[in-house]
Order: sequence, then C-alpha cells, then structure tokens
Amino acid sequence: MPYTLYNLYGSPPCALVRMLAKHIGVDLELKNVDPFKKEHMTPEYLKLNPFHKMPTFSDDGFIIYESSPICYYLLRKHAPECELYPNCPRTRARIDQALATITSTIQPHYFKFFRPRFYELKKPTAEDLEQFEENVIKGFEHVLGEGKYVLGDQLSLADLSLVAHLTLVFEVPFLNGDKYPKLKAYYDRLKAELPYFEEVNRQGITGLSTLSADLK
Repeated sequence: MPYTLYNLYGSPPCALVRMLAKHIGVDLELKNVDPFKKEHMTPEYLKLNPFHKMPTFSDDGFIIYESSPICYYLLRKHAPECELYPNCPRTRARIDQALATITSTIQPHYFKFFRPRFYELKKPTAEDLEQFEENVIKGFEHVLGEGKYVLGDQLSLADLSLVAHLTLVFEVPFLNGDKYPKLKAYYDRLKAELPYFEEVNRQGITGLSTLSADLK
C-alpha cells in the first residue's frame, strides 16, 4: 500500500519529499490540497496537521509533517545506506545544517516574497526585490558554497531541497536569473541531472507561471 502525501504543486518542501521518494523508489499516493479553496483549513486536514501546511505524510495513519522529518523517515525505513544521506556523522551534520538553514533561516523570507505574488497577485516592488536578493539569494549562494553541490562533489538530500526552492527563482518571471550566474548554472545542471525533476516539478511551475501572468 503506497504512502499518502498531502501535496501542494509548486511547493518546494513537497517537491523535496517527492523527489526523494522517486530517487529511492518509494511510491506516494498524492492527495492535492488547494489552499485557494481553504482545503488546508478544514477540520479534517487540521486533525492531520494543526499547522495547516503542506506536505503532510501518512503511513497507514502514522502522520508526519514538515519535509525534513518525512525525508528522514523514508530514508531510515527504505534506504538507510542511500548516497543522498551517507552514514557519516559529519556529512549528515552538514546536510542537516543546510536543510535547517533553508527551512528555518531562508524560507520565511522566501515565502514572504512569493506569497503576495500568488495569493494577492501583486507585482514585487524594487524594495521587495532588493530584500529578496539580500535575504534569500545570498542565503542560497552561501548554502551552495563554491562546489559543484552543497557538499562539494557529492549530490545529497540538501541539493534536492535547494534545487526545489530555486524553481520559483528561475522559472517564474519575477526575477532576472542571469543576475545570479552561479545559482543559475547549478539549477540548470541539476534539472538535467535529476531524471525525476520534470515529472515532480513541471505541473507546479506551469501553474505558478500562469498565475504570475495576472499580476497587477
């Protein structure tokens, strides 16, 4: 019986879980949640996730929310030796650090920028763009560092998170991606390298790009 993932297309945390599942060969049954219809605020959904966010994961009624714990659960249960999360304390600490930096430090600024674009259809101001570059782009550049991947020469779970977050930076026309050549080259390379990237991300990219055309 496949696991159930309460999913939002275009959500980087949801895309992270889905890409990992594809990578390790785990089937997920997607139940798409539409925040525009307030489906994340229904009593039924709040019983699953009192913080009304996506993703939420169910293993036959065992509920986990937040993308990193979901990924850790899948890795421990199905792929404890997975190369994306090597069994080395220091390597895992670096991966965990990158994931925590993205979700705890960068992500609040990231969603502060994108939420008015998609939910209020407001074009970003020059100040919005300046703050995004300072708080988000520079943060992503620091997470990536100077290597080919977040860990240097080794693809890891941290890269799946980073590339998922970069989809909105480079696929939705709010920003000039050419201004960030290091991140753009990394994003384009991972898009080509990850065989499941398009399958997982394309629908969300298309939907959000369509929404962005209506900005005022």
